[in-house]
Amino acid sequence: MGPWKRIHIDFAGPFLDQMFLIIIDAHSKWPEVIPMKSTTSTQTIRVLRTIFARAGLPEQIVSDNGPQFVSAEFQTFTKMNGITHIKSAPYHPATNGLAERFVQTFKQSLKAMRGENADLNKKLANFLLAYRNTPHTTTNETPSKQVQDKQMKIAIKPTKETLRQFTEGETVAVRDYRGPNKWTSGLVTKREGPLNYQVEVSPNSIWKRHADQIRNSDFNDKQGEEIINDKTVELEINPDEPTEQPQDLQQKQQDSELPLSEPIQRRYPLRTRKPVTKLNL
Repeated sequence: MGPWKRIHIDFAGPFLDQMFLIIIDAHSKWPEVIPMKSTTSTQTIRVLRTIFARAGLPEQIVSDNGPQFVSAEFQTFTKMNGITHIKSAPYHPATNGLAERFVQTFKQSLKAMRGENADLNKKLANFLLAYRNTPHTTTNETPSKQVQDKQMKIAIKPTKETLRQFTEGETVAVRDYRGPNKWTSGLVTKREGPLNYQVEVSPNSIWKRHADQIRNSDFNDKQGEEIINDKTVELEINPDEPTEQPQDLQQKQQDSELPLSEPIQRRYPLRTRKPVTKLNL
């Protein structure tokens, strides 16, 4: 089955105060993500009609049993366009697992971008551009190569650092949320998806991290802090400030141990406290 013959659709949200229609091509893994304020059958059909006008009609649509997809209006839309609608079995989301897995990747990626100074549309565009130009673990090719038979041109040449691709056995720095140290060293043990990895940080500890939470092993953050492997920190010396020599420190210690030459003078005189006189009435 070639590209755009079988597509998986699902809704993600509410997420970031939005609902998102997710469309994944089963052959190429090409994704489409459309923000939507309404998820009715009418609005869903309107968006699908726009997508199909550009990419063509698929032969099959796979979805869950959401009310938008089981409505009479949606069934009429698929029949009128000669599309076979396959619905997942009740309480068995694995039937539509391709869309379900992409929803998780999509949410993790946008959560990792919360610190970026950009609106939702820009973040979504950056995510889709990176995803479509990253080799998929199933096909070993990029979705853009599968669909367009060519690599998409982007502003910056795709490199390992730009698309944050890592290989199994590679030593990396991973985001550490346990304490003050922001990064710790680890070893990539498995690639779970285009942007998700398993990283071993100790013999019995494996963390799951998104590509945005992983850096090369020689990475320094913007404060210039070194990645800490053994939990030790070296003090930095400012060359512009005078440093104290060991003999200076020793002299200070000796001076602190010497008795004071003069006793400390009391600032206020002592009060003479008299016993309370009780009245015998």
